Amino acid sequence: MIYFFLLLASFSTFATSDIKCEATYDQVGVTRQKVNSLHDYYYCFGYHHGKDRAWMMDYFRRVAQGRNAEVYGYSSLKSDLMMKLLDLPTLASRLYSGMPDQYKEWLKAYAQGANLGFQEGKNSQEFKDLGYEPESWEPEHSILVLVLQSFDQTRKTFFRDYEEEKFKEKWKENTEDLFNEDNVPWSNTILRDGEYESSKVAHKTTYTPPSKSKLWENFPDVFGKESGSNNWVVGKTKSKTGYAMLANDPHLDLKTPLFWYWINLQTPELNVIGGSVPGVPVIVSGTNGKVAWGLTNAYINTADAVFIKDYPEDFLVSFRPTVKVKLGFLQLPFFFKSFEKTKNGDLILPLELGNQDKMVLRWTGFGLKSADLLPMFNLLNTTTVTDMDEKLKQVGLPAWNFVFADTKGDIGYRVVGEAYKDTQKDSYGVSYEKFNEFAKRDLLDPMERPHVLKPKRDYVYTANNRHWPVNSKFYGGRGYSYSFRGFRIDELLKDGQHDVQSFKKIQCDRQVVDARFFVQKLLRVMDIPEFKGWDFNAQENSQAPSVYRRLMDLLMEGWQVNEYALFNMLDKLNEKQKSEVSSFYNVAKKQVAGRGWGDFHRLTFAHLSKNADWKFSPEIPGIGDNHSVDPGTSKWDPDSKSYEQFSGASMRMIIVMKEVPEIHLALPGYNRNYTQQQSSIPSWAEWRACIYNQVSFK
Repeated sequence: MIYFFLLLASFSTFATSDIKCEATYDQVGVTRQKVNSLHDYYYCFGYHHGKDRAWMMDYFRRVAQGRNAEVYGYSSLKSDLMMKLLDLPTLASRLYSGMPDQYKEWLKAYAQGANLGFQEGKNSQEFKDLGYEPESWEPEHSILVLVLQSFDQTRKTFFRDYEEEKFKEKWKENTEDLFNEDNVPWSNTILRDGEYESSKVAHKTTYTPPSKSKLWENFPDVFGKESGSNNWVVGKTKSKTGYAMLANDPHLDLKTPLFWYWINLQTPELNVIGGSVPGVPVIVSGTNGKVAWGLTNAYINTADAVFIKDYPEDFLVSFRPTVKVKLGFLQLPFFFKSFEKTKNGDLILPLELGNQDKMVLRWTGFGLKSADLLPMFNLLNTTTVTDMDEKLKQVGLPAWNFVFADTKGDIGYRVVGEAYKDTQKDSYGVSYEKFNEFAKRDLLDPMERPHVLKPKRDYVYTANNRHWPVNSKFYGGRGYSYSFRGFRIDELLKDGQHDVQSFKKIQCDRQVVDARFFVQKLLRVMDIPEFKGWDFNAQENSQAPSVYRRLMDLLMEGWQVNEYALFNMLDKLNEKQKSEVSSFYNVAKKQVAGRGWGDFHRLTFAHLSKNADWKFSPEIPGIGDNHSVDPGTSKWDPDSKSYEQFSGASMRMIIVMKEVPEIHLALPGYNRNYTQQQSSIPSWAEWRACIYNQVSFK
């Protein structure tokens, strides 16, 4: 029997015959739940996700299943097809079926709680407007959302292959030299001397001619096409307080609802608080009072697009996906032609080719084993950084950078997840491999994956930048970010000791870091008044960042280059190219039209579903810029002639690992039911102003 609670203050009580979920909510909206057992922990975890984020859970599930067209119609047909080809539900079912009984019981408890929570969560505006209710949550659906997040966050490593194909078509045999990433002045890596195995053999990139194939439709963006993140830790010797400190600000699409759900769950033996993804009963960033941890995208090579030729006839399996599409009150099946995948589960990408070559999407996630997921559920009971490191070694789900700290003042860092083992640079663009080469692709073993425990320098940071320097034995690919954020974080971290205030300043640093390296070169080409005297910060009233960002984008789009190539080009421009710089500047100045960065760069917090009618959040001036530590990653909107910020700090978390952890948190939206006004929860204006709330660890 369910006992509904009185809506008084911030207290609620729900119960079943033998499990009672009681929650209180603090000033940030963090859900605080005390339970009697680990089984009840998972049950109430699911209940609160289902109550507060039912639509979001259903949306993630439908994306992974390729079923959004059933609700949103023809506009979702192509993205549904791509997810049907990926076939994540089969992978999730296999992983769930192989789990030990204890883990299955936890996931069953979570699902039971979620379905109870759906009884209230189904009343959200999205379900009402669309006229349907969420289907029952099954235990394997949590695994499905987990592998969806993994794929979504690692696919950049193979999308980079296609970006490089465009560059190769333009620059041909000059591509390697022009786009060289090794010798730029902002280059920085996560690992330092003595923290990796070096090699005397130089990494060499192989050039292959560009392919002329028509590429497939993109997979749907779930967590962010250009998502990135920062995290760092300092040990007790670099902390003014004498305690280890950890910071984490994952950069995801800034949508409504907020991606993270913050929850504090307590049993008689455990007390865990942190951010979770609705649908998955795991605290991915937070603390249990003994250890704190935070994650970022690793962007190490976990996926490739590869042409194979001499494959055996029985290597491929044909299948025909079906997508149901909403048409009025009906759901009509849409039948597609046959597609192919390998026996290992790798997808043969749908291309228009004039030969028999096959382009394979090779992802390490397709080969996951059930045991590769289990350590993610065990992070909640770690006791020291050494214990955390041992658990993270065993995680096969690709691929994140974890930093962690404990109450002893020690820190550590480790990449989790299966990644390809490369000792040479791969070819630019889509590579060609013989079948034997394709079949024997090696993976890094856990001790070869980037890691360091209790480093002598007593700090580690990650910003989606490269793991190993040029002289390392291993090569991580070219899916990394451009390292500007990493350069700036290192600059701010390496000297002196730190406290909460200095951590906040770093997380909220809005310097346009790349401008420090490009403005000087641009001024040597022509006079640009807006750049003179600019301090390189993305200030709301300044026109300098407006002109700079538009000029840089016009240059890169017009010349078909990225930041690396543009940096190399600017010192040796011919007269025609110099004239083009002047033309691009005039276009940029006209489009800026005297607007400061706050007017030229806007943040709307669009709804995750892309439904323009659902507006639960305000429009505000965007923050930062593409390469700021506090980023304002944006895209140009030709209709409004302004930049639309779509990605940034989806949360800002700072934890001081005292005997009782000190937690500081800033969220860009409501943690709980975002469709209802909750004045007690910090506003977007506070997040934009970098105002943090101290969150209690009870």
